[in-house]
Amino acid sequence: MKNSLEQSDLPLVQKLGHAMSRIQVAMRADSWESFGVSGLNPTQGQILMFLGRRSVALRLNEVADELAVSAPTVSDSIGTLVEKGLVKKNKAQDDGRAIAVSLTTTGKKLVKNLDSLGESLGAAMSQLPHIEQIQLYKTLTRVVRELQSAGKIPMARMCVTCQYFRPNAHGDAERPHHCALVDAAFGDRTLQVDCAEHEPADEYLALQNWETFASAVRG
Repeated sequence: MKNSLEQSDLPLVQKLGHAMSRIQVAMRADSWESFGVSGLNPTQGQILMFLGRRSVALRLNEVADELAVSAPTVSDSIGTLVEKGLVKKNKAQDDGRAIAVSLTTTGKKLVKNLDSLGESLGAAMSQLPHIEQIQLYKTLTRVVRELQSAGKIPMARMCVTCQYFRPNAHGDAERPHHCALVDAAFGDRTLQVDCAEHEPADEYLALQNWETFASAVRG
């Protein structure tokens, strides 16, 4: 029988949501502080960080889809970044009528100094034991994948959705996974959530890989 504390307790999922909303407050404050030093708002900073992770120029709609913001918002932010000399516009290689954007040399230098996590949250995360940091990363990876599957966030270039990913292919607890692209074993801390070499797995392989990976997370 539940005691009075347990009877009045909220569902665990709801409490997790409350905790994540508090973390979001810290992340938003960190974003304003980190990007604000460079005269950027959070959206402009996120655009720079995103472009910095890509080796090719991207169309405006690709940037908007990735950040889950409206095309007009991205267009306005890109315009400001162009004025600041951080982003440049060119014709898309595959369509001369379309515009693609990429970082300027100045933009690339700035991105190297930007911290997308923020000092306060980074400091809090660093207080967790290393094993807990890895477990948290695995859990968040799973949450991201579930949100993607539900269509709530844009698709990310994650190991767990890649055709080259071979989860738990090795008996080595430190490096259980395998990347078929580079033919190398790797561990949970090396899992990528935004890999430039990502190639989407077909539906069957993606589901098979996910079930194999998720069963180990549950274990």
